Amino acid sequence: MKNSGFFLLLLYALLGLGLPSCAFFQKGDTPVVTEPEEGQDQALTFNDVTLEQANAEGEIVWKVRSPLARYNDEQKITYLETPTGELFQEGQLVYQIQSKKGQVHGDGSKIVLQDDIVATELKNQAVIRAQELEWLPAEDLLIVRNNVNGSHPDLEITANEARLQSKAQRMELVGNVVATTKKNPALQMRSGAVVWQMETDQIISDRPVEIDRYLCANPQNCPASDKAVGDRGELNLKTNVVTLEQQVQITLSEPPLTINSDLMRWNIDAQQVTSERRVTIVHPKQTLTLMGDRGTLELESSIISLFGNVTGVRQVPSSEFKADRMTWVIPTEEFQAEGNVFYRQADPPFTVTGPKAVGKLQDQTIVVTGGDVVTDVVP
Repeated sequence: MKNSGFFLLLLYALLGLGLPSCAFFQKGDTPVVTEPEEGQDQALTFNDVTLEQANAEGEIVWKVRSPLARYNDEQKITYLETPTGELFQEGQLVYQIQSKKGQVHGDGSKIVLQDDIVATELKNQAVIRAQELEWLPAEDLLIVRNNVNGSHPDLEITANEARLQSKAQRMELVGNVVATTKKNPALQMRSGAVVWQMETDQIISDRPVEIDRYLCANPQNCPASDKAVGDRGELNLKTNVVTLEQQVQITLSEPPLTINSDLMRWNIDAQQVTSERRVTIVHPKQTLTLMGDRGTLELESSIISLFGNVTGVRQVPSSEFKADRMTWVIPTEEFQAEGNVFYRQADPPFTVTGPKAVGKLQDQTIVVTGGDVVTDVVP
């Protein structure tokens, strides 16, 4: 320890004041004993002070600097003005912090900051701004509250509270969470709570979630073009893939479709929506509803592929078909169907069955081929 630190420890001992264990004070000026204000205890005031704490292995745990510090022996709290500092985990620097006010509690097991906090998570270059911060080094837990705003090279986030764990590379966000990607097109994810697994670039929510897609880099500059909701979901920042589960609905503007299922994956870059569970697709302009056990929508080519117990119902003109597999070309309204094909229309009324079929429902032009084809015309 430096001589000035030793002098300060000696001075604390002479004054009969306690000092946080493993904490070292370094300063340039002589400490001043201030007269207590009403309702307050006697305190020592220091100028240009540095506080440090090391663990039993000699690894530094935290270091905080302040131009003005006041130690209250009754409360066992050191009060800091405009503190700046560094927080460590297993001897490695993980956070840089600053604020207008701060406190070091007891033996240094907790640091609290207030007002205009800036905390930088160095490994992922995430910068978090808030009004309250609490650092619990023994738990590897950094908590920020009150108007939380975070910035990352790939993401902007807001929430009521964030809890960071450096070793696990995990950030838990709670309360009015909004996460917006910095890509074009941009995605915005909203939920009551999410977990950001920073090492794997995954944002996961185990509760109802909404995701909007914007055809611009900043959602403030354009309206949402597509929307998705589900009871839980995940956004992979690396692959730009959205996964939603339970009561999932995706509403697209182009092509104008509403898709419902209990599991869907939306690959933003590949412009593809897939479902491995029963899926329903509604095209309101074509008055068409399609269903299948699983399916894929290629957004760029506007082609729907459905597999297993496929059913299609068109309201105008009224018609229905069933098959094992079907491909629907949205712009031309052409389809191809295979396996146990069944087609029925209302005007003129008839049904037809066979192994394969191609056609256009809006023209009621259907060609069924292959093997046994049966047509039933109702007079």
